[in-house]
Amino acid sequence: MRITIILNLVMLINALVAGPQNTTGFKYGPYFSAVIINNVDSSTAWYQSVFDLKIKNRINDTERGFRVTILESPMFLLELIENRSWPAQKKLLADKPEGTRIEGFFKIGFHVPDMNACLKHLAALKIIPERIYTDPETKKRNFLVSDPDGNLLQFFEQ
Repeated sequence: MRITIILNLVMLINALVAGPQNTTGFKYGPYFSAVIINNVDSSTAWYQSVFDLKIKNRINDTERGFRVTILESPMFLLELIENRSWPAQKKLLADKPEGTRIEGFFKIGFHVPDMNACLKHLAALKIIPERIYTDPETKKRNFLVSDPDGNLLQFFEQ
C-alpha cells in the first residue's frame, strides 16, 4: 500500500512539474509562405527589396496561365504565385459589402530583433506603416504594411 501511494505521488509530482505536453507528437518550425499576387515581376522586386531574398526558382506555365517565383534567404522561403486563370478577387467582391474578404490567410507575421532598423529600412524603400502599435504590458511594438497587391505583413518587435 505504501509503495502504491509513493508511486502515485511521484507520478503526480512528475505530471505537475512537466507541465503541458506537446500534443502534436513532433517538433515543427515555420518553413515557407505562399502569396497570391497580380504581377510576379513587380512583387518579386518588392519582396527582394524588403527582405533581401534571392531567386531560388521560377516557373512559367503559359499553357495553364500561371507564373511562380520562389524566393529564399537563410531564414525564409517565399512563393509568389501569379495565376491568370483564377478570377480576380476584386471582380468576385465587386457587389459585396465593403470589408468582405475571401477566406484564406489574413497576413504573414515576422519577428524583428531591431524595430528601429526595420523601420529605417522600410522608410528608405518608401514603405511607411500607417500606425505603430505598442503593447501596453510589454511595450513592444508592431505594425502592418501592405505589399503591392494589398497582402498584409506584420512586423513584431522581439
